[in-house]
Amino acid sequence: MALPRFGSFLPMAAFAVALGAAPIASAQRSAITGETFTAGTTGALARLCGASSQEAAYAAAVHFCHGVMVGTGQTSDAMHKRQGTRPSFCLPTPSPTLDEVTANFVAWSAANPQFDGLRAADGLLRFAAAQYPCTGRAARR
Repeated sequence: MALPRFGSFLPMAAFAVALGAAPIASAQRSAITGETFTAGTTGALARLCGASSQEAAYAAAVHFCHGVMVGTGQTSDAMHKRQGTRPSFCLPTPSPTLDEVTANFVAWSAANPQFDGLRAADGLLRFAAAQYPCTGRAARR
């Protein structure tokens, strides 16, 4: 079942592009362990976000992934509003679904393994800024 669109419940949470899923890097195919949840890196988050429904930790991994994504987006939005600074990313219209965000973050991470060691939030924001730059009047948060 597809999740609702971000715009319907979280106006600024986007981190996706409609590129389709790319193959997950072999490093991301290792077994999910407790360490995967606590690593706090972009690579570990991508591994959790890309968990297969056949894996024992699938539900926990995907829920963790979604929580980090939404929390990072909300925090970024709040900080930019509080500081009066330009947001680092802007949503397209219509905004992507959380399923799209997840698949595309995993694809971006697989294509950009040089960022695997970054803190998860930093990698997510780098992904969002690259995919949804704030340009033109049509961009929105």
